[in-house]
Amino acid sequence: MAIASCVAFGFVACGGDPIGGDPSASTDGGAVASPDAGPALERSTCARDADCAGGKCVEVGAGQKACSRSKSCAGGAGANARCGGVVGNEAAEGSVDCCATHALPGGSFNRFNDPKYPAKVSAFLLDRFEVTAGRFRAYVESTGGDLRGSAPASGAGVHPKIAGSGWRAEWTALLPSSRAEVDQMLGPEKCQVGANLDDYGALTWWTPALDAKIKAAHKNNAPVLAANTKEALDGKALNCVPWHVLMAFCIWDGGRLPTDAELSFASVGGAEQRPFAWGAMPEGQLVRLDARSDLSLVPTLAAGSKHVVASLYDAKLGPNEFPKNYVHTWGGAFRAARDNAAHIAPVGRRALGDGKWGHADLAGGMFEWTLDEGPIRPGSCVDCANVDFPANDAFDPDAVAGIPEFEHRWYAGGARSVRGGAWDNSFGLANTQTDVEIETYTSYPVGRTYRALGGRCARDP
Repeated sequence: MAIASCVAFGFVACGGDPIGGDPSASTDGGAVASPDAGPALERSTCARDADCAGGKCVEVGAGQKACSRSKSCAGGAGANARCGGVVGNEAAEGSVDCCATHALPGGSFNRFNDPKYPAKVSAFLLDRFEVTAGRFRAYVESTGGDLRGSAPASGAGVHPKIAGSGWRAEWTALLPSSRAEVDQMLGPEKCQVGANLDDYGALTWWTPALDAKIKAAHKNNAPVLAANTKEALDGKALNCVPWHVLMAFCIWDGGRLPTDAELSFASVGGAEQRPFAWGAMPEGQLVRLDARSDLSLVPTLAAGSKHVVASLYDAKLGPNEFPKNYVHTWGGAFRAARDNAAHIAPVGRRALGDGKWGHADLAGGMFEWTLDEGPIRPGSCVDCANVDFPANDAFDPDAVAGIPEFEHRWYAGGARSVRGGAWDNSFGLANTQTDVEIETYTSYPVGRTYRALGGRCARDP
């Protein structure tokens, strides 16, 4: 049995949205990180790009500039050194490089905290934050919007231990070839689910048309207007991005897509097998999602709101029914139809929710694409990923049969595993997943872009 689609990924189509180094600190500034957090790429002061070997000279605040080793951090909101959060003051900007990357040592662990899924990954690097709209904007501007004409070379972005995991020439045709096509891809014209502003849609890719519509709907609502300016949206995680486009971005930025096992390793804290990315929680602070025995335990609103940007159960509203009595943890508990991204936080603001090695938003924020063709099956995994991707117009019969309620057309090109939970629901927040959740989240149709789906990049040591 699979999770009903309107529940699993917050479908607005199901009736709208009634839910309204140093052992003690990260080396890239900002909130105090886990004692196990690996060092971020070191930054040096600079005056211009030429001072940074292979990188960019970006603003870090107070008239200072420093080098960033990722091309996408070219300055500007979401692409500077003002990401992350400050514990105790969520309204404050962080002081972390938006392209910060933390090292993970690799090791053995169980995916889904389940011994049926033993895995081992080698050491790798993983971006601290999800890809922001501002970082993606740098990619678009550097190519003039012609992502197709600037497509990766065949084989680029390959995982060093997984043959055939790099870029494939047939995917180039799936990339936009103009700025207008980029805007449509990330806007209500092409984003498949949750992009209609009149029906609780939420987009983080700013365009003049989106801006005009929000301003018309909220002339006297200063908080919503402030949460949806170009600068504000650029500091939030990019949503509605197709898998192939995110892969092309990561390659352009010097990285690749993480495997399901790698992203899982970061979230469970390796052999620590954390129930949640930030650690364990007392049983009294957890509820069975939607009161269903076949779904995982998740934090209540009272216990989890300081850790995640999600929609959590508020016992004060009544019985544990999703989405009826679940409320947002950012931008106010309830949302209006045209609030757009007011309930999506800037990346990393919930610093108490960071993972063992300092990675932000491993739970909540956005679901995240991984490299793997789904579904994930029980068995041993050593630096593994299924890269037997169907052709662009072919279907993966295993995935289609497993999750029949996803529209068949979205499976053209196969399925992918997604991880991490999202801002608009509670699904996927827990590392300990049930069989039905594993089936659903690791068989996500590659053609289904969504208002709460983005990702981050991995890199090789």
